[in-house]
Amino acid sequence: EADKVTYFKDTGRVLAEGSVKLTEPDGSVTHADKMELTGDFKEGFVDTLRADTKDRTHIGATRSDKVDPDTTVFHKGTYTACPSCAQHPERPPLWRLRAKKIIHKNNEQMLYFEDATFDLYGFPIAYFPVFSTADPSVKRQSGFLLPTPSFSSTTGYGFGVPYFWAISPDMDLTVTPKYYVRQGLWGDLDFRDRLDNGYFYLDVNGIHQTAPSAFPANPWGAEDQTNRGAVTSQGTIWLNQNWKFGWDVMRLSDKWYVYDYGLPNQVLVPTLPGNVFSETSSTVYLTGQGDRGYFDLRGYAFQGLSNFDYQPQLANVAPMLDYNKTIDLPPDKTHGIGGQIEIDANLTSSSAALASYQQTNAFELDNLYGLHPVCNIPNTNPPVPDYTPGACILRGIGGSYTTGTVQVSWERKYIDPLGEVFTPFAFLRAHGDYLDYSTSGSATFGTDTIANAYQSNYFSENNQFQGTVTPGVGLEWRYPLLTRTPIGSLVIEPIGQIIARPNAPVSSTLVNLDAQSLVFDDSNLFEWNKYSGYDRFETGVRANYGAQFTLDMDQHGYVNALFGQSAQVAGVNSFNTPDAANVGLESGLNTPLSNYVARVTYVPNSNYGFIAKAQFDEATWALARLDIGAHAHYGPLDMGVQYADYEQQPLIGYIYRREGLQLNSKYDFAEHYFVSGNVNFDLSRHYYYPDYLPTSQPVFSVATWGLGVGYTDDCTKVSLNYSNTISDAYGDPPIYLRNQVVLLTIDLRTLGQIRSPITLTPSAVQDGIHTNTN
Repeated sequence: EADKVTYFKDTGRVLAEGSVKLTEPDGSVTHADKMELTGDFKEGFVDTLRADTKDRTHIGATRSDKVDPDTTVFHKGTYTACPSCAQHPERPPLWRLRAKKIIHKNNEQMLYFEDATFDLYGFPIAYFPVFSTADPSVKRQSGFLLPTPSFSSTTGYGFGVPYFWAISPDMDLTVTPKYYVRQGLWGDLDFRDRLDNGYFYLDVNGIHQTAPSAFPANPWGAEDQTNRGAVTSQGTIWLNQNWKFGWDVMRLSDKWYVYDYGLPNQVLVPTLPGNVFSETSSTVYLTGQGDRGYFDLRGYAFQGLSNFDYQPQLANVAPMLDYNKTIDLPPDKTHGIGGQIEIDANLTSSSAALASYQQTNAFELDNLYGLHPVCNIPNTNPPVPDYTPGACILRGIGGSYTTGTVQVSWERKYIDPLGEVFTPFAFLRAHGDYLDYSTSGSATFGTDTIANAYQSNYFSENNQFQGTVTPGVGLEWRYPLLTRTPIGSLVIEPIGQIIARPNAPVSSTLVNLDAQSLVFDDSNLFEWNKYSGYDRFETGVRANYGAQFTLDMDQHGYVNALFGQSAQVAGVNSFNTPDAANVGLESGLNTPLSNYVARVTYVPNSNYGFIAKAQFDEATWALARLDIGAHAHYGPLDMGVQYADYEQQPLIGYIYRREGLQLNSKYDFAEHYFVSGNVNFDLSRHYYYPDYLPTSQPVFSVATWGLGVGYTDDCTKVSLNYSNTISDAYGDPPIYLRNQVVLLTIDLRTLGQIRSPITLTPSAVQDGIHTNTN
């Protein structure tokens, strides 16, 4: 399209003049003042052009020559992925590349820049004699990627330039050599392959350090490590539509390597805008899933990344087998029984070189490093070990432990003419275990010794299979009542449940490895078994009762609330029968009448939400647990808050009340611009004085905080984040390191991303006194 188009019959050329617009078959559009091309448009020149591609990139030039069907040369050209400002088209885009020549090789799908300058807001900030990138239509192209600068006090300045090799449409390799001024050459190989029935990748990296003494001494750092590295691999192979085999593996030379060199880790505890590493988890699995069932067979290995982790105490788990199947029973084919049957099975075997202990009513660490929990008689010097039940918890087995559980259950719902819902159920549970704990093996830290031999204080038998078979029946009743109120519809639903089981014989090997997380709240009030795993199971006759309320206020959201209690009606209360880890004690379920649990949720609309969960003492109504969460979105402002308050539980190792507060927010202060912040308060720290800290502490002790500012639009994302995170404590009195990281991230669409982490010198906090340390 043009104001004037002239076709020259003798030469077969086309001359277009005035408001020229050339639309390509793929949707790309070129605007120009003047354009002369051959009749097939394969060769020619264009004066004063602006090209807008289908990929939303833009090229401008004073003149372009189409040298051949595959080569176009743009003279005094500009390239950007940012659109022009609609209100002020004369303004330069946020970023652009200006070059004396831009050469587009269509057959190579590459853009080559000669004598190029990178402009930000129209100001030149970087110069490149030559520069190349894949054209926007390319998703994968061999070549150098954007550099990866970094800095930390232990590694010095680091600079690397990755090279990406697109080996084939389904395979590629990224090689990243990176030089650290203080530690030498670090290398990384990342290989990926997409298969017909899955995918896998393998990443290998490492370094031969030239100055390992820059890191803290063992066991607080890797001062004694010269050769360091990591191997990470992940893959999934679909054997057919229901079965898949896979793995997710990460193994490190040492537990400090991830943090020291800023590697990503798949097991993270999020603390915006940074991360606290918890552990690496490696697994290999075989999984099958059907319409109403699944099969999962896998093994696990872990590496602890905190200073407190002692690798011999971390278990390897293999095999771990889970099977679940639900079967519907048509009433007409089962003599009117109907309902459904569920089969749930588990087999788990774990082993560790050294047992893991924790003292009750106090928390004592070894007197050499101040890192490893030990059990001693209080106020003894030299320390006198006390690894006995009641004084010390056995968290993990030194040796091997194998357990198997199969449960078959049936249930069916009946609704009577009044709307009452009756759900009778029955189950049969078979459980067996084999314990082979070690009586040899120990670790000594100064005058403190952790020994496997202490396990004999907890178990009267070893190398012996034990099993129980537990039948049970129960009935659940619900009666939802609906009424209209002036402010909306209200549903009141009283709920009652009774479960009868015989008293299972008290095992002489009350090992508990997978059911140590017991939190009594609204989520498990009406569970048949409130334990989190298979090693423990409820006994006797128990009643659970409560009520649920829902108020739907039409245009003003809804309110939902639940309140209830559990009671041991007859038989032995398993929650008052301690195992080797004391699980059940002080849980709120260990008394004949349990603590009360409650939940309130209020959601006025999609922009706001509030939830609170609480547990109250049955006798005094004292607050035992409280969790509060809220979020709000108001125009440009997003906010979130979480608060937790848990009473002390000395019998399971928590001698102080635990309180924490987390706040986070993001504010879009202008179009495309935002600021963000977060802070985590440790509200329990002031309880440690004077037992563990010689000076008083503020109530609002900051554990983690961070600030961020950024810009984002269709072509650019830029963010600058600062995080200040407290690390593990060590020593006596304890020293807490605050790790500080500044992260600059620049993401330019079609060009790539630059991440530049800067690790600042950590500051040490000892008893509230700040000092500098290397």
